[in-house]
This record gives sequence, C-alpha cells and structure tokens, in this order.
Amino acid sequence: MSAALVVAIGCGGGSNSPSKAESAGGGKSSTTVAASERRVASRVVLADELLWALGPEVHGRVVGLSPMADDARYSAVAEQWPEATPRLGRNPEELLAIAPDLVIVASFSDAEYRAAIDGKVEVLVLDGFDGFDDFRANLQTIGEAVGAVEAAGEVREAFDARVAKIEARRPSLAEGEARPTIASWQSGYLAGLDTTFDDAAEAAGFRNVATKAGHLRVDAEQLLSWAPEWLVIGCGERACDEAVAALDEAPGIRTLEAVREGRVIAIEAPYLGSVGEGMLELAERLQAPLRASAQQGAKADEASPR
Repeated sequence: MSAALVVAIGCGGGSNSPSKAESAGGGKSSTTVAASERRVASRVVLADELLWALGPEVHGRVVGLSPMADDARYSAVAEQWPEATPRLGRNPEELLAIAPDLVIVASFSDAEYRAAIDGKVEVLVLDGFDGFDDFRANLQTIGEAVGAVEAAGEVREAFDARVAKIEARRPSLAEGEARPTIASWQSGYLAGLDTTFDDAAEAAGFRNVATKAGHLRVDAEQLLSWAPEWLVIGCGERACDEAVAALDEAPGIRTLEAVREGRVIAIEAPYLGSVGEGMLELAERLQAPLRASAQQGAKADEASPR
C-alpha cells in the first residue's frame, strides 16, 4: 500500500509557502502560518521519529509528542527528545491547551480523540505503514507539512543509501538457486507480503514464505507445511535467548527444521514492528545470521574433498 495523506485541513504547498489552515471540521483558521513556522504536535510514534530525524530546526517547533514517544517497545527515539518537550497524554484538552498549528495523527488513531479536536486544530492524517515506500511517502508528507523539505530529502537519501548497502551485502547465489525462505510468526500471526517485514526480509536476502498480503492468521500446522528455512520471532518481555529456548517446548513449532537446526532469529523491540527507519535495523539483524551461515557453508565446501 502506498502512503496516502489525508489533510483534514489545508496543507502547505511547499517548504515555506504559507497556507490557509482549515479546521478538521472544514472551517478556516484565523491566521496564516508558513509551513516552516508551524508549531507541531505528534500523536503517532512514526511522527515522533521523523520529526526528530528532521533536525534541530524542526525540534524547536515541536510542542508535543505522542504518549509512546519514550516507550522503547515501540519507539526508536525513546528518551532522545528533551524532557522539556511535553509528552501528551490521552486527554485532548492537553493538546488544545498548547494550541499547535499542526497535529500529526494516524488513520488508526483513537476516533474519540480525533472527534474531540475536530474543528479546533489543523490535523494531518497519515495512512500507509506497510514498508519502505510508505516510509518514504510519510517522510515527504511530514517534511512538506513542516517546511523541512530539504531535511526530509537528506533523510531519504541516507535511508536509500542504507537500503542499497544492505542489498549489496546479500549472500551470492549459484545459478538457479533461490533465496532462502523465511517466516515471521507471532502468536499465531504471520507477516505476509506487502508488510514492513516483507520489505526488510527481501532487502536482507530472504524470500517471504507467505503468499498473501497483510498479517495472516496461521496456525502451527500451516506453518509446518510451509517449512520456512528460517524463523523470526519477537523477544517480547523476555531475553531473546529465552524466547528462542521456549520454542523447544512449543507443540508443533519445535519440530520445524529451522528450530531444530538453530535457524531462529529473535528480534528485540521495537524493530520487528517498526514502520520507520527501524525497518533497516531489522533488515541488518536478519541479514547477519544469513551471511554467517553462508560463510560457514562456503568454508565447509572448501574443506570437503574434491
């Protein structure tokens, strides 16, 4: 899914071009604020992360962050924003009291909260969180909305360069050889095609075992029939080695060759669920054991008698 932007009120036409801000209810605000001067509040972790990535000039105009900005289970910028920047709770009156020029929310943000600020503040709604292309689109959207197009371009260039570097490090394949299969399985759900995991796995050098898009309900029996060569799990609240060891007690799953042969990759938060630059951290963590396995195989081939 490509990222789509719903602007509940007028959006800036350029990095510094002033725009009439319309309320979420469709009315006009009383002032005209240039995008590069907007005071911004975030209600979604991705915006917390991207506003931080856009640099100090933007930092100075951020007047509120999402409730999960400092929750390391979800946020890649936990504890990075200054304490002086308010962390907004779930009461919309907190947001309205600081009177931002722009509030960034997601399409999945709480409907009651959004209804409470409807018509009272300019709202930017992000929709699309399914991989690298959606990240790029959301980055551009936010960069334009806060008058930081150049900074957003630099972040994108760095992102694309890192993707290219990861892809260049994929283990080489023999003629006709397919990429190894992989599955990310969490509590009975499989990360399918067109997901953040799918993009990260492909960049790292894997082929997603799933054949359908989205997050799919898949029981252990179905997973066993697909027999992924590698299995990815989240560490959750446990140490990652404990999460891997627990698979030995999991009915069905423990019989997967990937589990028996030690081809399980445990990923700590927040990377497995990241829709931001954490996707590339995920790709690198997936790739590391794949490269190590390929190198071990190459050494074994060299040592075997010909």
